[in-house]
Amino acid sequence: MRVQRKKTLVMHGPVTNQTSEKRSASGERALANFCASATTMIATVPETDIPRRIIGILPSLLAEPFLLLEAEALCTHQGYARNPVFICPKGKFSIFSMVWPAGAKTPIHDHRSWCAMGVYKGEVEESYFRESVSGEVILARTKTFEEGECSALPWGRPNIHRISNRTSQRAISIHVYGGNCIAEGPNLMQLYELST
Repeated sequence: MRVQRKKTLVMHGPVTNQTSEKRSASGERALANFCASATTMIATVPETDIPRRIIGILPSLLAEPFLLLEAEALCTHQGYARNPVFICPKGKFSIFSMVWPAGAKTPIHDHRSWCAMGVYKGEVEESYFRESVSGEVILARTKTFEEGECSALPWGRPNIHRISNRTSQRAISIHVYGGNCIAEGPNLMQLYELST
């Protein structure tokens, strides 16, 4: 399969509005512990090591059954939802819940900063692409991730991928990105399309 670059930087999956709902005590604790660990890690390790280190601590967050607010577990429109869970006040990282109805998928894309994800509910498929000499990208491999499993794209080299829910059930994944993805927009560098 070959795909070709697309110049626009519009990404599906708009950010939804937060509500005044209060997070559970155990969810608040799990989120606070993760954010404290992530803050320390980001300040002390090289940027290229951050994605791998994040997936080392992400399973503790995924294991919290009451982590998400009701609004953070919803997708109220066609496609998939990007719901902000936490934005670091210093702009170092962002946490989003991504809600995947059956059949939902992202465009093929890469990232401007580091990123890591873990599956909170259900399962998702991640497809990885590599760039050819001609500037097109070619499907390299796919992998299915189930509840509790994590993935991180390598930082400092091409990180082109697509996430899909190929099941008949809704899935939710937790994504951690470098930077403030509200102020700066989605952690997105380039979109790609299938060639004609």
